[in-house]
Amino acid sequence: MNSKKLLYTLLLGATLTSCAEVEICERDEHPHKGDVNFTYTWNKPEDKPKRMGVLCYRVVGQWKQVAEVNTDDLTLRLIGKTTITPENRPNENPDEGDNTGGDNTGGNTGGGNTDATGPTETENVESVKRQVLLAYADEPAEPTEPTEPTEPTEPGTGTTPSEEEIPFTPTVKIPRGYYKFATFPLDNPSIDYSELEQFMEKDANKYPLQNVGLSYKVYDIKDPKLNKPLAWQDFNPYAKYIQPDVEPLYYDSTVVQRVRADSQTTFEFKPKILSQNIDINFNIVKNTDEVQFKVTEVWAEISGVPTYIKMNTGYLDIKKTSKMLFKTDIKPSNPDDNGNDTNENKRIACHGNINVTGVVNVQRAYGETLEDVRKKIYGPGIMQVVIYTEVYNPKTGQTFPQKWQGIINLYNTLNKAKLMTTTSDNKYVYRNGEHGAINISAEILLDGKTVGNIDKGGDAVV
Repeated sequence: MNSKKLLYTLLLGATLTSCAEVEICERDEHPHKGDVNFTYTWNKPEDKPKRMGVLCYRVVGQWKQVAEVNTDDLTLRLIGKTTITPENRPNENPDEGDNTGGDNTGGNTGGGNTDATGPTETENVESVKRQVLLAYADEPAEPTEPTEPTEPTEPGTGTTPSEEEIPFTPTVKIPRGYYKFATFPLDNPSIDYSELEQFMEKDANKYPLQNVGLSYKVYDIKDPKLNKPLAWQDFNPYAKYIQPDVEPLYYDSTVVQRVRADSQTTFEFKPKILSQNIDINFNIVKNTDEVQFKVTEVWAEISGVPTYIKMNTGYLDIKKTSKMLFKTDIKPSNPDDNGNDTNENKRIACHGNINVTGVVNVQRAYGETLEDVRKKIYGPGIMQVVIYTEVYNPKTGQTFPQKWQGIINLYNTLNKAKLMTTTSDNKYVYRNGEHGAINISAEILLDGKTVGNIDKGGDAVV
């Protein structure tokens, strides 16, 4: 028994020694590098982004780099610490692709994670060395020894090319070792890449992979960069807005994979869109007995949209949510010849369709009852509605515009919709499939007397 323990100890020590001596060799002329490339399987190839980024993160003997992949011919190049924000790079504005369930899939050497309960990290340990390496897979490693500095040169004048001069090749060389790979759109103008850039600039022990995420950019309601801003009073000012027509966020990651020296390894990605396509349905009931009016437009704002995704797991942060504006289609039950609302019509069906990462419900604070939660009109899980109308004034025989604003707490409706699944620690969520529906049973009762005072004017807020 003692001899077996001694043998295991010797193996373990030899493994750790080999890691320390071999895995930190970073010089370009050193032979301890392997060729890698990446393949992509798309549900709708015609909708794929033009360029994808790949985070290459070696989990022991920490080393990191970002590769840019041309998804048309799968050529790639290492872009390293250069700026990857879309403002400084061309944008292809890829069309939205198919939404599919699941989150993470693995490469061709270890298999992916397709568990319906969400992304996990499971490994097939085949050797003592692999077991030791994986034990540190999610821990910050000691910084590597610095390489010899090189004098910077002007683009095109020396051996240090600018990013534009770095050629795309079928494979790239990276130091051998065990890696986690994650892929994401490189040129999505809706995404904030600042944390990824910090991760590339800082040592792993100061900024580990667990700290890295991608975020949707957010805007103030009055920001001119926010598409389709509305002149309304925000009664739910807990968060800012994301664009109503954001591009989809493709994402996939592998389990920890091995890159061997002096050999070529291909890793497979099956990117999924993290967003959900959600239908939102509600009804307006009109009372025009005393004051006649027509509904011309209906806008809404949904809150509780997760904006932050963790790079190492694909989870959405439940604590970082925002809001989104969207316009609804209106279908009067008794329309005119052009399908528009009439003074005589009594009922309107409203339908909106949004692509978001999901919708998080209003949160229950310590000591609150369910009744307290259902009465909240702020925070996640709240929908604001602005109804634009034309009111008829019988005194003048003319119409004038007015708007009506209301707030709906979606606590019960979102519980029934089951759009998201929450992790056991109640910190993160992931979507339940590619499509969802928020069917609001409570009807909006719109009385002509509250829409606007025909004598004094003014808008109604309920």
